[in-house]
Amino acid sequence: MKKLILLSYMLLAGLLFLVSCSKTESPLPPEITMNIPAQGYEVVAGAQLSLIAQASNADGASYTWTNQGTPVSQEQTYNFVSEVPGVYQIGLTVATTQGKASTQFNVTVTSSPYITKVFDYQYGPGQHADSITGNESSNFVGEPWADGKSFVHLGGWGGYIVAGFDHTVKNRDGYDFAVYAQPGASSEPGVVYIMKDTNGNGKPDDGLWLQLKGSEYNNTETIHNYEVTYYKPATDSDNVTWKDNQGNSGELVPNYSTGSWWWSGYGDKTKVTFDGERLPDAYVNTSTDSSTESWALRDGLFTRGYAETYNNQDYDTNLKANRFDISDAVNADGSPANIDGIDFIKVQSSVFQIAGWLNEVSSEVSGAVDLNMLNNAN
Repeated sequence: MKKLILLSYMLLAGLLFLVSCSKTESPLPPEITMNIPAQGYEVVAGAQLSLIAQASNADGASYTWTNQGTPVSQEQTYNFVSEVPGVYQIGLTVATTQGKASTQFNVTVTSSPYITKVFDYQYGPGQHADSITGNESSNFVGEPWADGKSFVHLGGWGGYIVAGFDHTVKNRDGYDFAVYAQPGASSEPGVVYIMKDTNGNGKPDDGLWLQLKGSEYNNTETIHNYEVTYYKPATDSDNVTWKDNQGNSGELVPNYSTGSWWWSGYGDKTKVTFDGERLPDAYVNTSTDSSTESWALRDGLFTRGYAETYNNQDYDTNLKANRFDISDAVNADGSPANIDGIDFIKVQSSVFQIAGWLNEVSSEVSGAVDLNMLNNAN
């Protein structure tokens, strides 16, 4: 009897062991274990979001990623990139011989085609100095002329503004971005510089600015690496004086009164220095009567590559902006920079001339836009 009971226990134990092994070794279908945020992911336009499929019971699994229902990848990692803002529905299916698991989530692409931040703004001495306000540079941010916004005065030679996009503007075929002008004004050419955020810190501190080569780059009247120091007038009846790095000096003589107020905005500073590209004089007095003035833009100059220039081939009358090609960027020696994209721009007033009743030739600009994003949004 004892032997029979022992045999029964042994049979039962063996059966339980077999059942236990069967449960342990039975393959299970995959289960997606990705930690997906409740609201999905958010990424800036043009930036890459690496999505890595994570699943349990996924030995030998195949992966299928979809974007808006369209298959886009069969790799475990899907690198999502979009330069067009919007909400994208991303799908993932993990499949094995034991079954499959699927999930869906949103990726929200946020961005603005326009400038989103101004890093620096310096007004060059000129007739509008005493009207410059503390928020002048805000006119360069966002959609131009929206909500009563105006434009930014850059002032006389050397005045500039440094600003950035919230994404990298890609270098594509043709024009890549545009700088808005002052509608209805006269051409007052400004040189445009660009920089890429190589170190990824969101600041324009990645080395030297690259100049966009315009039509007057090789003009014998153009002076590269030009520098001017302006000096505070000694009294209210005096003008701003200046010296450059070419051995020249003089004073800024306005067409009326004295120009001591051209120094407004510099506070207690006794001098300010600017450096950059000096373009040829833009205007000529065509009057044959010495008692009158008739200033006209010089023929054949500034045909491409400058901000606030209305008579050239890159001005778009609908946009009211000059368009620029990143491929025109050059190194300091004039060789092509071959840069694939930019994050920051600098626009500088680049003609050093007082043209009679026009006073100083001062670039006025109203912002900038990524043309690829703008075109995709329209």
